[in-house]
Amino acid sequence: MKRLAFPKQLLSSIHFTIFQINFTLLSHPFQISEISNINKEYFNKNGPTDVLSFPLFAGLEEINCLNPENEESLGDMFFCRPILKKNAADYGKDIMDELQLVLVHGLLHLVGYSHTEEEKMRNKENAILEKVWNEVR
Repeated sequence: MKRLAFPKQLLSSIHFTIFQINFTLLSHPFQISEISNINKEYFNKNGPTDVLSFPLFAGLEEINCLNPENEESLGDMFFCRPILKKNAADYGKDIMDELQLVLVHGLLHLVGYSHTEEEKMRNKENAILEKVWNEVR
């Protein structure tokens, strides 16, 4: 079984200095409504999602100008465990594989990637996942 790579490995795969990231795992089914409400309020999207990211910076250019001596936060990510479990089952994956995917996906949002350039984001996501999996095997 694969094991989840640590965020440090994921961040180093994106090629910038390691910064603090805040994670919240919404783990009870009733919290599906909470992530749905957040998704609607901040992203104007209806329904629950597996991960929501709230970046503090516009992108890598701004992040790379930060002083690495300072403790900085890239932003916040919220994960919804029931949706992760459902997506893992729907795609025939282990929940840890699904968590790895949404962790990378959320991190890319924190450094400026968006769904407006879906192919670019997916290519970066796949490259990071391939690199991380090769390093932890």
